[in-house]
Amino acid sequence: MLTRYLGGLVAVLGTVGALHAQAPSAPFRAKPAFVPSKSAKPTSDVQQAVAEAIQADVPAPAKTLPPAAAPPAAAPMATRNRPEGIATAADVAAACGDTFDSACDCLCGPAGRFWIGAEYLYWTTKGNNYPVLATGAPPGTPRNVAGTLGNAGTSNLIDGRNGNSDWRSGFRLYGGMWLDECQRFGIEGNFFVLGDSNQHDAAGSDGTNIVMRPFTNNVRRNADGTSGQVAPYQDTQLVSFPNILRGTITADSKSELIGGGANFVRNLACSPCGRLDALLGYRYIGLNDTLTIREDLTGLSGSQFPSFRFQVEDRFRTENHFHGGVVGLAYERRFSHFFFGLRSTVALGVNHSVVDISGSTTVTDLAGNSTKYAGGLLAQPSNIGRYTHDSFAVVPEIGGKLGVQVTDHLRIFAGYNFLYMSNVTRPGDIIDTRVNSSQIPPRANQTGELFPKYTHGSSDFWSHGVMLGMEFRY
Repeated sequence: MLTRYLGGLVAVLGTVGALHAQAPSAPFRAKPAFVPSKSAKPTSDVQQAVAEAIQADVPAPAKTLPPAAAPPAAAPMATRNRPEGIATAADVAAACGDTFDSACDCLCGPAGRFWIGAEYLYWTTKGNNYPVLATGAPPGTPRNVAGTLGNAGTSNLIDGRNGNSDWRSGFRLYGGMWLDECQRFGIEGNFFVLGDSNQHDAAGSDGTNIVMRPFTNNVRRNADGTSGQVAPYQDTQLVSFPNILRGTITADSKSELIGGGANFVRNLACSPCGRLDALLGYRYIGLNDTLTIREDLTGLSGSQFPSFRFQVEDRFRTENHFHGGVVGLAYERRFSHFFFGLRSTVALGVNHSVVDISGSTTVTDLAGNSTKYAGGLLAQPSNIGRYTHDSFAVVPEIGGKLGVQVTDHLRIFAGYNFLYMSNVTRPGDIIDTRVNSSQIPPRANQTGELFPKYTHGSSDFWSHGVMLGMEFRY
């Protein structure tokens, strides 16, 4: 009985399956499937149901399938732990018009793993401030007051103010590389030099006009030829004076500026068109100044040494070597093919200053014999020598630039830069205008407190100007 029941059920299921394979004319709601249990027995009701199902010849409902899924899109680039807010190469290309050949998905532009650049500089610097080196007086002015500072008729012929402040050219080279594909860690280096500033000033006469060198004296010559110390007073040395001396005085000053450094670069923030980087590294600044004062004098008939030639020289040279650690920020923002950048750093360290003072006087007599003495006027044995000093210094720098991306690898720009340096030593800081006249060559019977003296002095320094540059990245 069970065998016949199962055989009939298989026949019914085969027939229903064949009908189900045919395309239905209209869908219908399927009846619940009949699943017999092992305990069920075939009855006339069951046979009747099977017969009705066969006689109805109603097609089985078509199986409804879900719509075909769209083909999968191209798999996105692996993020490789992409930092929050870091732009992808595609983002940068779409927003900024750049082209990238990197597989990194977190690239923060501009493009290029390596970069090198050059800038033309046109800067000016804070000038040297020297004391008044040469004065004049109207003809007929008494010798004891002619050319003295503070006298009503005195005019400044070489005043030494703001020397070496001219605009001059220079250049800066820089370069660097990113240490990772995502341009988050890098190193950079730079070097710059400003062209030397040379200034020449001169005054003199053939003996018809009065030209003097002013100083503060602390001794007076007595009638017997000896000297004695007195209270300081304004005095002069002759360069040109009627019937006594003819000659010239020149003052040549030179200023040199050089610098460089290296930094580690760490990206702080990045967007599709901009980035902000932190800088940490080392900085060097070298500032050297030289002042040379020369006199070429010839005695006239009214002097003690007619036709004798006197060549006098004072030389003051200062060197400043700053070494320090630097911290700073660099920002860049791009608009299609254009960009602008800001950069600000501050270096803290030690300025090592070196001072060299020298002077000489050469006297040539009528027979052509020359005698050279140590000391000129402002450089005497009391201050001649080499001196060093170390002091804490601060060197901030700020700059900005505007530029255009010419090709995928080349950009050009223009900008402005300001550099400051504290606690530098320059010639004007160490020149002592007090002179014990008993030291002036040919010296004899020295007396009183000896001047000039060396005393360390310092001031600040700045340089600023415009620049034009180009940069290559690859």
